[in-house]
Amino acid sequence: MKTKSILFIVALALLAGSCIPSLFPLYTKDDIIFDSRIEGVWDAGIDYIGIWTIERLEHHSGFDFMNPSWTEPDEDTDTGNIKYRLTIHQLVGTDTVEAEFLMHLLNLGEYMYMNIHPQDYELQHGFLSWHMIEANTFMRVNIQNDSFEIRAFDPGFLGNLIEENKIRIDHMSFGGILLTAPTKDLQKFVLKYSDEEGALFEPDVLKKIGPVPGS
Repeated sequence: MKTKSILFIVALALLAGSCIPSLFPLYTKDDIIFDSRIEGVWDAGIDYIGIWTIERLEHHSGFDFMNPSWTEPDEDTDTGNIKYRLTIHQLVGTDTVEAEFLMHLLNLGEYMYMNIHPQDYELQHGFLSWHMIEANTFMRVNIQNDSFEIRAFDPGFLGNLIEENKIRIDHMSFGGILLTAPTKDLQKFVLKYSDEEGALFEPDVLKKIGPVPGS
C-alpha cells in the first residue's frame, strides 16, 4: 500500500528523535548551491531512514499547495532557485510508505547542509489535517562519489542548552522542540554549534544503489 502522510513526517522528525523541526528553512536564496553528485537512488540499510531518490526538478506549488507539480529543470535557472525532489520509501510492516520532500542544498560556514520540507501528502482524516504543521528539517551533508553522510542536530543537545539558559532561540516545547526562530537565527545556531561535541548525531551513511529511474 502506498501512503503519503504527514504522520510519516512526524514519525521521522519527532518520534525517532532524529531531527529538530523548524517552521522556517535554514537557507536563504544566496546560500543555495547545486551539486550533481547528490542525484541518484541511495540506501542507508536502516529501516527508519529508508531508500532515498534524489533528483533535480522544478517545484511549482500553484494554488493547491498540497498537490505541487514537478517539471524538468530549466538549464538557465539561477543557482538561488535550484531545487531537488527527495522521495523516501520506508517499509512499515508489510506496506511501503512513501513521502516526498522539497530539498535544497546550501553551504554554511565550512559545511554543506540539506534542508527538506514535506510535499504532496494526503490525510484520510480531514479535521486532523487542519492541525498538522509542515516543518523544515536540516542536516549536515558530506558527499562522496558513491555515498554521502547525513548528520542531524541532536534535539537533546538543544534541549539541554535551553534548559540551562545557555541559548536564546525562539521555539515551542510540546514533548519535543519546534524551532520558531527566523532563518538568520537558525544559521547563527548552526554556525556556533556545528563543531561542538555532542551537538550532532553520529553520521548515517547512504550508499548509491543506482541512478534516478528514467535518467
